[in-house]
Amino acid sequence: LALSSLSNTLAVNNSGRWWGIINVASSTNLLTDSKNVQLVLDPSLQLLSRKQRKLIRQNPGILHSVSSGLQTAIKECKWQFRNRRWNCPTSQGPNIFGKIVNRGCRETAFIFAITSAGVTHSVARSCSEGSIESCTCDYRRRGPGGPDWHWGGCSDNIDFGRLFGREFVDSSEKGRDLRFLMNLHNNEAGRMDRFDGASRVIYGNKGSNRASRVELHHLEPENPAHKPPSPHDLVYFEKSPNFCTYSGKMGTAGTAGRFCNSSSPGLDGCELLCCGRGYRTRTQRVTERCNCTFHWCCHVSCLNCTNTQVLHECL
Repeated sequence: LALSSLSNTLAVNNSGRWWGIINVASSTNLLTDSKNVQLVLDPSLQLLSRKQRKLIRQNPGILHSVSSGLQTAIKECKWQFRNRRWNCPTSQGPNIFGKIVNRGCRETAFIFAITSAGVTHSVARSCSEGSIESCTCDYRRRGPGGPDWHWGGCSDNIDFGRLFGREFVDSSEKGRDLRFLMNLHNNEAGRMDRFDGASRVIYGNKGSNRASRVELHHLEPENPAHKPPSPHDLVYFEKSPNFCTYSGKMGTAGTAGRFCNSSSPGLDGCELLCCGRGYRTRTQRVTERCNCTFHWCCHVSCLNCTNTQVLHECL
């Protein structure tokens, strides 16, 4: 997922349409950032919306920040779900996350939230680093001073990051259906560790001709006994696949071949991760650097240690 290859797709916009950014020498659709790095939009992919292109041109230097934020989001997604049946799989090519983004399940909600958060955080940090020409540090965020010192430093511009993230990520959302409302809600939530507590919602309608379009259509909990989702909660409307077996239609790879923990009763345990199919056990010898010592100055010497590892692999 780098900028240096034609075949490496970078990111996804949250309408389920994929967009790619690549680094090539010349193109009819050229964007040049403040560091004179030529970045173009791959014409073979479904590209950035007109508004997204305009935002990039209006904010020189921001393209690298967006790409960095999305790469961080992908890494975080993989880390958060590393022990689950769905482990945030990605692939090279235009469909980074696969067909899961076309569904309305919990996993899709997390993808939308984490990518929105990644872009917002990266842009806010880049402002304080001086990488974006249209924004600076947030000098309002200062702590109290003392008798013999004063507050210094350069705070991340979270307000600019949030505003740009909302404009950029949400700009391709169209319509007023349940998926549209879900996507916008999860974009705005942009938070981690809310996955298990995500709220299942339905399409609500206040039924008042005086209400605005935003007020008229809203999200309601599927179970009337549950409280409405807060702005920080992820929402979904469709049950997740079980992710146990391969399905081309669903876009699920299954868990066959995944490594599991035979002694764990949790999600990473062989019983749950392998979906009751069982697992095979094998051993392998691994050689790693060990017993490293730092010698002044400046040299590190290590030994090579060989250990036997026991691996359990889902059938």
